[in-house]
Amino acid sequence: MFSKPADSLRLQLLRWLLIPLLLLLLVNAWFSNRAAVATANLAFDRLLMASAEAIAEHVEVKDGDIVVDLPYAALQLLESNIQERIFYRVVAPTGKTLTGYDDLPAPKEPPSPAEESVTYSAQYRDETIHLVALKKQTYGTGPTAPVVIIVAETGEARHALSHQILIDGLTRQAVLILAAVLLVWLGLIRGLKPLGRLRTSVAERAPSDLSPIDPSGVQTEVRPLIRALNQHMSRIETLLSSRQRLIADASHQMRTPLSEMRTQIEYSLRQNQPGLSHATLIDVHADIDRLARLISQMLLQARSDPDVLPDQRIAALNLSELARATALDYVPAARKKSIDLNLDDPGGPVFVLGNGLLLRELIANLIDNAIAYGHNGGTVTVRVSHDRTVVLEVEDDGPGIALSERQSVFDRFYRAPGSAVAGSGLGLSIVRDICLAHRARIELNTPSTGLGLCVRIDLQAADAAPAGSTHDPT
Repeated sequence: MFSKPADSLRLQLLRWLLIPLLLLLLVNAWFSNRAAVATANLAFDRLLMASAEAIAEHVEVKDGDIVVDLPYAALQLLESNIQERIFYRVVAPTGKTLTGYDDLPAPKEPPSPAEESVTYSAQYRDETIHLVALKKQTYGTGPTAPVVIIVAETGEARHALSHQILIDGLTRQAVLILAAVLLVWLGLIRGLKPLGRLRTSVAERAPSDLSPIDPSGVQTEVRPLIRALNQHMSRIETLLSSRQRLIADASHQMRTPLSEMRTQIEYSLRQNQPGLSHATLIDVHADIDRLARLISQMLLQARSDPDVLPDQRIAALNLSELARATALDYVPAARKKSIDLNLDDPGGPVFVLGNGLLLRELIANLIDNAIAYGHNGGTVTVRVSHDRTVVLEVEDDGPGIALSERQSVFDRFYRAPGSAVAGSGLGLSIVRDICLAHRARIELNTPSTGLGLCVRIDLQAADAAPAGSTHDPT
């Protein structure tokens, strides 16, 4: 399954900025609409109040009757370019309409004694109107209730004003958002220039150039990525160096035996002697076996590189079972030299954390060396124990290794001076690399008998047994 390609960083940042801004714009539009409606209502309610007060000033008592001299200016205050309708009504203390529209609704609750006016809305002639009721106390007619002046208008002008206020506010906000987007875009272009320079620098590198990338010219947030890339390139460089050493060593080690086999075959062909040809085939067959073993060991050493192990399968495995199975493979070789091959283990499973194939090869190399260097009729012991760590020991009664040579024997293709045993010199080098890959400690000791060599390896114990199996051979 292929993952979807990632968007441009600029587009992602803009999207992360624009979406919240648009959501805020919507929320702000709702609040702005409420504010615009409140502002328009307040403005026109004040105009209604001014009209009612202008009418109230012309309400007076003449000859004991309340007289209203309706001024034109009182209603002119409410005139606008919007085609809206204006209504008024003056109600006497008796409830009789002195002038205006008789059916204009009065407030459900008239102004209280402490209030002079009240604003309200009502349905009138199938539409919503906005009204103000103002009480005016008259004198000269006795202690009566005040006159109530009601002025009303339809809502077209209010709606037009609130709409205009909202549009003006949103227009300013939209302009600010567009300006912010433009500034952010320009800032992103400028801010991402170091990444562009870094991209160009990496693209222009030679394929073999794995030197660290200089993080000084980029932003702080990008430096962890560059450090991670540098670490990755360092691991790749180490891996390539290991492969190059392997190729160089293989070329050096394989050239000589191949040349010898070719020389032997050419000589045998020139002599044209059946007996010599048969002997040559036997020698070449043995050389091919040694060469195959050398190639196998070199490939295994490349796989056991500590930098490659994280790519291998790591599991909990039973070291006792693994040691037993490996030792059984070497019983025929031990019998050829009449060597007593023993296994000393706790009698139960001992679990370690590691790669089964590599640990099996580690045990195999140690047993192979012990048998190869052991005396005819001698003893080789494979020992597994569990104390604070898991300990693997392979002990033989051969000539041992001098103290001065014990560090050198771990080098590739190193062979101790005067060694009479044929070999590639890779066995202990492979063991050392597998130990490093498993973070295990290896020691070369002299047995208590004073003869031979005891190789001790301390391995990491596993917390739990692997489910469903006793060891992992892969």
